[in-house]
Amino acid sequence: MEITPKNQTDMIEAYVNQVQAKPKTEDAVEKDVRQQAITADTVVISDTAKRIQEARSQLESIPDSRPEKVAEIKRRIEDGTYQVEPDKIADKMIRESLLNDLFK
Repeated sequence: MEITPKNQTDMIEAYVNQVQAKPKTEDAVEKDVRQQAITADTVVISDTAKRIQEARSQLESIPDSRPEKVAEIKRRIEDGTYQVEPDKIADKMIRESLLNDLFK
């Protein structure tokens, strides 16, 4: 049983002739459909992206420093009542480093 014809060039020539015989101009309906497809493009933002944008805007509204906290620490340093707790600082540094490594 033979599936493909022996002379494939005849089929190719028939296809080429059919394509060449097709009119080069589009009719009005095809042109309208194509223009509608072009103008109908839309962008959809996912709920996750919307939440990220909201979170980012909220973070931008928070100041980088807390002036009342800075004033409190300055006052305590000037009074000599500010005490550094090296163990607490080291623990926080290690914890922060581990978290950074975890989320890379």
